[in-house]
Amino acid sequence: MTSPSLVGSLDRHIDPPSYRTRENLHWLDYRYAGDILATFPGAYVRDQHSEGQYSQLTFGGSDWRSIAVLMNGRLMNDPASGIYNLYGITPEYADRIEVVSGPRAFLYALNSAGGSVNIVTKNYNSNKPFTKLDYSEGAYGYAYTDGTFSQNISRHVNLTFGFQHQATDGRYANSVYDGWNARSKIRIALSPDLNVILAHYYTSTQTGLNGGVDLIASGSSRAFDRIQTVVKNTDSYEKISRHDLDLSIVGTFMGDTANVTSLTLYYSGFLRQYRDEENRPFPNGVFISSDHASSWMGLHFTQNLQSEFHRLDAGASLELRQVEGSPNLGRIRRTTGAVWVKEELLPGSPWSLAGFGRYQRYRDRDYVGLGADGTLRLFEGLSVFGGLSISRRVPTFQELFWVDSTVARTVKPVAETHRVAEAGIALDAGPAGGLRISFFHRTVVDPITISPLTGLSSPFPALRFGNGAALFSNGISARVDLRFWYIAVEGTAQYLLRTSGGERLDDYPKLAGSGGVYFWHRLLKDRLELKAGFKGSFAFAHEGLAFNPEVIAYVPSVGPALGTTGTVDFFLIAHIGDAYVHFMWENLPDVRWYGTPYYPAGERALRFGIAWEFMN
Repeated sequence: MTSPSLVGSLDRHIDPPSYRTRENLHWLDYRYAGDILATFPGAYVRDQHSEGQYSQLTFGGSDWRSIAVLMNGRLMNDPASGIYNLYGITPEYADRIEVVSGPRAFLYALNSAGGSVNIVTKNYNSNKPFTKLDYSEGAYGYAYTDGTFSQNISRHVNLTFGFQHQATDGRYANSVYDGWNARSKIRIALSPDLNVILAHYYTSTQTGLNGGVDLIASGSSRAFDRIQTVVKNTDSYEKISRHDLDLSIVGTFMGDTANVTSLTLYYSGFLRQYRDEENRPFPNGVFISSDHASSWMGLHFTQNLQSEFHRLDAGASLELRQVEGSPNLGRIRRTTGAVWVKEELLPGSPWSLAGFGRYQRYRDRDYVGLGADGTLRLFEGLSVFGGLSISRRVPTFQELFWVDSTVARTVKPVAETHRVAEAGIALDAGPAGGLRISFFHRTVVDPITISPLTGLSSPFPALRFGNGAALFSNGISARVDLRFWYIAVEGTAQYLLRTSGGERLDDYPKLAGSGGVYFWHRLLKDRLELKAGFKGSFAFAHEGLAFNPEVIAYVPSVGPALGTTGTVDFFLIAHIGDAYVHFMWENLPDVRWYGTPYYPAGERALRFGIAWEFMN
């Protein structure tokens, strides 16, 4: 069987710091996709430190409302909320995870002005049955299991299916999580130049939504005591049921496997059942039973053309996005269409220059985004880069229409305008790794703000949607990945300043980062490859954002600020034969801290497991 490489990629030629391959993932310590995305330049994850929760991904101060999550280039964000829970991503299904941020981010999807995250799924070619099993377990009943099977059942047909199960009993009351993902794919090679791929991705979860620790009821002395701590809500939870179906036709009709034509027809059906019931200890007197059904369907077309002097990538999409029923949103149906193009000139080895644009038709209005960037190679391995863009982010259904007793708006918000500039330097040392430092600026005109409402009786923070004064984000992001002798140094860091209306905002840490130092070498005559050392993270003090799980929105915190934090883990991954064994001693100093108001980070604990490939 033959098929083009990286089917569904946003850009086959993006720089290595902007993607992780399946080989890279074996050497990363992660519980879920958010841990992987936190290793990308400019990324900051507002983590709730509990499996299944809505941890918020941000890039350069742009939150998840302006970040698109895609699978093979097609949008996965739910129309009702406009976001995607990162626990819905199955890392084992990924052939490559791509992140496009900065000036180009808006190009690939609706409302991706802050960033585009794309999961390129695996296409196996297995003449013999291929099986892979992953297992990991940790404290408080944490367990992660993943299984994959693939085989060519004829010369022209491959069948692949797999599952992921992740669960925890939870450290605190009402934090139980049980999540399943099932995936299947049939790939048919009709000819050497034409493949047909039918894929189904199913997600089913149940998640306790306790809202974090109630500091007033618990007191600071009991906030980290899992027995005595009082959480904000003991009886709210959600169930998710979701189907994603894709039929893709992929061809290389122009005599070159780099010139790929792709057409995907897709459908997603999504049901969220939110409950706040009075059948558990310490009920809060609130009863809510609401079901939110939404769906989206459409077609997505892309074309790549490449020669010695240029690379042209173009695409078009047409999609119907709808909320089929919701007590807070009603029924909504909107059609949106878009075309986009990126032309990159390659006049020679010293420099390259790209121009790109996107036209979007949405809610009977036209939105245009334009940008350009370039790279100048100063000498072998060292280059400078920069770019500019202007684009729009349209209000989500949630921001426009959500109604309940804890949500208010003065008028319906209008679209944001994002102006982005970035410049930096990159060092590529080949097998020895590399270094990337970028300076970025983002101006958001008419930002759609979420401000806190006080004086209302609710277990979760009340909020108001509206447009605010222009928002300015300035910062520096860095990514290092170096190997010398038997030592590897990996890490990311971001310095960020945000202002609006002449005042500094403290919703993000001014400085945050993560990374590690490891011994990494092949031993025992190459029978054992070992990566062992210490990894950690830190964040400066900031106000933070509190989470409202009913609305699925982060609200500026009105409680005590989050202090400066930092922690260290012991890290070990060993590759023996066809198996990868991992052992993690998390939070070695047993630091007590919050990543989000007020979700306590995990205490000192062990986590271990194995990933094993079999060729039957």
